[in-house]
Amino acid sequence: MTTLFCSVALADDKPKPEVDLGATVFARYGYVLTDGSDGYNEFAIDRAYLFGKAKISKRLAARVTLDVGRFDALVDSTGAEYTLDTKHRAYLKHAYLEWKDWAPGMSLRAGMIDTPLVPYEEKFLGTRYIGKVFTDDQKLLGSADLGINVTGEHVGGVVSWGAAVMNGEGYDKPEQNAGKSLQARLSVDPLAKKDKSRLPITAFVNFNDQGPDDDAILTYVGALGYKMPFVTVWGEYVGRSQGDVSGSGYSATLLPGMPKYGYLVARYDHFDPDGATDDDASDKITVGLGHDFTDKVALALTYERATAEAAPDAPAHAAVAHLQAGF
Repeated sequence: MTTLFCSVALADDKPKPEVDLGATVFARYGYVLTDGSDGYNEFAIDRAYLFGKAKISKRLAARVTLDVGRFDALVDSTGAEYTLDTKHRAYLKHAYLEWKDWAPGMSLRAGMIDTPLVPYEEKFLGTRYIGKVFTDDQKLLGSADLGINVTGEHVGGVVSWGAAVMNGEGYDKPEQNAGKSLQARLSVDPLAKKDKSRLPITAFVNFNDQGPDDDAILTYVGALGYKMPFVTVWGEYVGRSQGDVSGSGYSATLLPGMPKYGYLVARYDHFDPDGATDDDASDKITVGLGHDFTDKVALALTYERATAEAAPDAPAHAAVAHLQAGF
């Protein structure tokens, strides 16, 4: 990360804002093993984040992040539903002003901001470069959106929470109706004051009003995490309903290892979008090895397998090398 000091020559010599610039890239090489793929393999850039953070004053800060990727591609690492958009395109992921400590332990953000759950889970696991978290991967929740949020952290991190009013479409889409998304997360971590250990117990709800012509979407999540120097664990249950259609899913991630040498990656996802419909569920398994060279440089080798309930004998699968590089 690069730190700059910027100022305008004024007679009263106002304080100089501190500006941090940085970038993070998620890249991969995948060899598709699915029947009929004919040896298809690909070098790909999944994401390139370019960001600037400014500390304007003791309590005011701002951030802008550009997210570059092939957003129109229906490509996952297994090659399932492969459709290529030939250009990498830039989207605005963050553009907000933050007012810190306007009340004890609380911050307020307005603009293009993080949603309450997805970034929280990404930070806890530290494996975003391998794949999106479950709710984001299934397109149930996004990682950022336009709106306003309030976050809080209390009792030394034992209690943390976030509440937001957002458009609901996500940061890469414009508002499409008269409704808004109301989101809230509450996390309680009884080990927050312990050195190098965490045990967050999390509840989350999103009420996404679709306007007068469509039923609202209700999404709720219950999650439990555990972290110590030699293992990280995360499990969650997700429910979703819209009108007469109700679905659910769950995900479990296990990351045992030794920080100096590397870690094992094991994750299992299951999602059934409509409990009343047969053969519409799907499963995904990811297993492999990872190593963090620094907090922003990491490498993982994985085997990934996606299976549709309607075609259990025709899984999509691949061997993938994932790379994260940042400064």
